[in-house]
Amino acid sequence: MPNPGRLPGPILEEWDWQRTGACRDPDPDLFFPPDSDRGPRRTAREAAAKAVCRRCPVRRRCAAHALATPEPYGIWGGMSEADWEPRRR
Repeated sequence: MPNPGRLPGPILEEWDWQRTGACRDPDPDLFFPPDSDRGPRRTAREAAAKAVCRRCPVRRRCAAHALATPEPYGIWGGMSEADWEPRRR
């Protein structure tokens, strides 16, 4: 569970980067698949989401947010939960 005390304050400049994310147009399910999504289907969905992230102008900012918050679920900055867990230690 994210710790709200670690989240940045409600300052427009802190969150404005999200407006230019490449993930704004695709279906959010691409980045936040259901828990029941497993195996090759989940792998393919994550690969498609990460492909969107690779062309995103705010990828690094998004990844930094996910690592600092920490976001517990989904694809953020081209990383899944499995990708960022070792970076949090």
